[in-house]
Order: sequence, then C-alpha cells, then structure tokens
Amino acid sequence: MATIRNTFKKICGLGSLIALTASVVMAQRVPASEWPDQPEIYFPQAPVPGKWRKSIGAVFTTTPPELTEEIRVSVPAIDFNLQRGLTKHLFAVSRLQTQIVQSNLALGLRWATPLTDRIYLAAGYDLTGWFGALQIKDVFNSQAYGVQSFPSLSVGYRLTRDLELTVKTEAIMDLYYRSKVGNLAVVYNRRQVNGVAFTFMLEQPFYNNRHVSVGFRAAYSNFNWQLWSLYDTFDRNLLYPQLIFGFIL
Repeated sequence: MATIRNTFKKICGLGSLIALTASVVMAQRVPASEWPDQPEIYFPQAPVPGKWRKSIGAVFTTTPPELTEEIRVSVPAIDFNLQRGLTKHLFAVSRLQTQIVQSNLALGLRWATPLTDRIYLAAGYDLTGWFGALQIKDVFNSQAYGVQSFPSLSVGYRLTRDLELTVKTEAIMDLYYRSKVGNLAVVYNRRQVNGVAFTFMLEQPFYNNRHVSVGFRAAYSNFNWQLWSLYDTFDRNLLYPQLIFGFIL
C-alpha cells in the first residue's frame, strides 16, 4: 500500500513539473513584447493615461525583539492603493494604511519606462503623513503625528506572460515628528535619513481573472510609525519585516 502511495506521489510530482515546464515553454513561444498587460500595483509600468488602478489588502509588520523582548507581535494594517496614469510614463500614486487608532497616508509620483521587453524601471517620490492617538481614561492619553518622505527606485522583470517580479529600494527620510503625553510634548523638526527599505513583490493571477500582489518588505530604520506608542529609547536602526498581500481590483 505504501509503495502504491509513493508511486502516486511521484506521478503527481512529475505531472506538476511537466505542467510547469509546458507553461514556461508556452510563454517563451510568444515574444515578450506581445504579452498582454496585466493588472499591477508594484510593477514599474505606468497605467494608461487617465486610467485608475487600485488594490486592497493587508500588511503584517513584525515587531523587533529589541522593542518587545521575547514577544514577537505581528501587527496587521489595512492597505489600500490607488493610482492614476498622467502621461505615458508618469503616474500618481496614493496609499492608505490604517489600524483604526493610527493611520498613514502616502501621496507620490512615479516615472516608469521599459528598458527591454521584460525589464522595466521606475523612479518615485512619496510624501507620507501619519497620525496616532491612544487614550485610556484616567490612565493614558497620548497623540503623535509626523511626516516622512520616501525616494525610491524600482526594477521589474516579467518572468512569464502573467507573472511579474518587482524589486524596490527606498530611502526613509524623517521630516517632522511630534508626540504628546498629557502636557508633555516632544517635537523634532529636522530632515535626516532614517533608514532604508527593500521590497520584493510577485504579481500574478489568482482566480476568476483577479490578480494579487504578494511580497515581503524589510525596513531597516530608526523609527516605525506603527510602534510610536512604545516610545522606544533605542537610538539605532532596527529591522522591521513586513508581509504584504493585496487584491488588485
């Protein structure tokens, strides 16, 4: 019985490999320049001028052990992206991440161009504003908000006609920070590079002509807006891993 089961598993595995190989071969037969455009959010290709692109999903940020000791907390946030094509190469982007008690809104521009049939490049600049408030009656009353900017460079590679890989690097720059606990307020108003971030995203069909974005972002920075209420005393960069998932609408 065990032999039959093992043989069946090998046949299934071989079948999957053949199907994958056939899919890749089929994709290679058609020139990349003739591959259809697919819905995308992260891939560095501008939407058609006047057209909108949007997605909704979630971002899970894992807290650094330096802040939460042995407890690793995965903090989810709702993630909504909205983009509009302005010219053949230029498009506007916006992104809202929220956890109800704290939110982050980003607005920016991207300039994108193809380098070859498969490789695309984009340079961008985002300006973000975040706000958080935590009030517990007679115990805790604090608010904070700030402004950051993110110059970025993205490289995209079309692996097959419906699978796209994007690698994005960002510089994280602090422009303004203000927090208040009771009557005590702390304000920073200086421009400084706060860290860097690297993102790896795959975009592909999911079901019923729907596409998804699935990827990983690693930010190495001195501050993360989602954890402002911890008021950490570390004056050094920490690693903030993020898992990103979104439905392209």
